[in-house]
Amino acid sequence: MAALKRHTAHDVDDQAEALTGWNQHYEQLACGRFRGELWHLEMQGGFLVREQTNRQLREQIAPPPDHVVLAMPLAVQPGSVYAGRALDRDTLMVLPGGREVDVVSAGELDLIGLAVHRDMLASTLAPSKREWLQQAENERNLGLSADAAQAIRQMLLAVCGEAEDRVAQGTPSTEARESELLAMALNQAVILAMGGDRSGPQGSTIPRRADSRLKVVQRAIEFMREHLEQDIGVGEICAAAFASRRSLQYCFEEFMHTTPQAYLRALRLNEARRALKLRADPASKPITELASMLGCSSASHFTRHYKAMFDELPSETLRQYQLIP
Repeated sequence: MAALKRHTAHDVDDQAEALTGWNQHYEQLACGRFRGELWHLEMQGGFLVREQTNRQLREQIAPPPDHVVLAMPLAVQPGSVYAGRALDRDTLMVLPGGREVDVVSAGELDLIGLAVHRDMLASTLAPSKREWLQQAENERNLGLSADAAQAIRQMLLAVCGEAEDRVAQGTPSTEARESELLAMALNQAVILAMGGDRSGPQGSTIPRRADSRLKVVQRAIEFMREHLEQDIGVGEICAAAFASRRSLQYCFEEFMHTTPQAYLRALRLNEARRALKLRADPASKPITELASMLGCSSASHFTRHYKAMFDELPSETLRQYQLIP
């Protein structure tokens, strides 16, 4: 029986954890109060999903193992990036189950998609379509024609609408009917994508130089994460990323739309927020220690940065999670 889940979040960790079976980690990169919406319909053989977020984020996403996810943006801000390449309204996002991919949203992002278990592929897709989908999984980011992208969006919206109406009306849904609906949606999405693929999987790989620049960013972020509580500067980050200061700056602006220094501060602020949410733990850090971890000269300096990023004071975060009266 189909199970429908709706979820509203005002915290990126809450949003990231809302999808059962997914391994996700979100970081808020731009100032302002976060809001996320999730619509998730679990069915026999897979699921339908729609997610909306309103802030610049970096999302590290690994769908459930043994699934393939196809997703399209309904709304996306210019400058967004998926799997190291531009994400726009004509992008087909292919997410292999159990393998992590990166999304950097430049602002509001509204995604709709479907996932099917791999066991369904053999009975649903002809060999030529399965071969195309396997190549698409390796590419992950495919540019479609505007007509093909719009047709896939409309089809997915229609399928989600039909499924939601059945749940709302209490119409009995058999396993066979759920599998049939998912199989139809998958088949139509692949047919439309194959016909609208602007370059074909062989021609859409990330250029070698761009891939090298993306790896600079990944090495730098990994180093930052490992040294959040240490006094590190751009020089140390450059050494860890094997890049000059100029190259590091350029790579972060290209893929993250911010500077390395601002990204490090955002990482630390997100980590400080997580620590505040766990403040009931006796081993958690007091605000003065959190301020020191961030490299702030005082608790008031930390509070200003925190308020600017999350549009709430640290004390308001504590109250929200019912840790102070």
